[in-house]
Amino acid sequence: MELIAPEQFLDKAAGRTLTFRMEPSGQLVGVEQFLSRVLSVWTRADGTCTYGVITVRDGQLCFVYDDDPDVSHCWYTFIDDDGLLVGMPSDMEVQRVTKITETPVGCRDVPLS
Repeated sequence: MELIAPEQFLDKAAGRTLTFRMEPSGQLVGVEQFLSRVLSVWTRADGTCTYGVITVRDGQLCFVYDDDPDVSHCWYTFIDDDGLLVGMPSDMEVQRVTKITETPVGCRDVPLS
């Protein structure tokens, strides 16, 4: 597993929809549609959706979601032979990107850009 810059992760994610699963269990965490390099729609495993503002801070990819505006969710970004991963520094939770598509998430009122 190799650490990559958040910008490299965004190069692969922007304009696409990524599925995140816990590593190594494979449990679905959610699906995130990267509408751009600065805006996303996060769909949790339970089907609820929220919009996120994306920033890069201190070498991490950070998200602030509309339904939790006081918390910044920041991740280190990695790559290995099987693809992209993210790791949360606070508890070393690791999630693997198991699918990358151009299919929009199934939320109402998703902004176009």
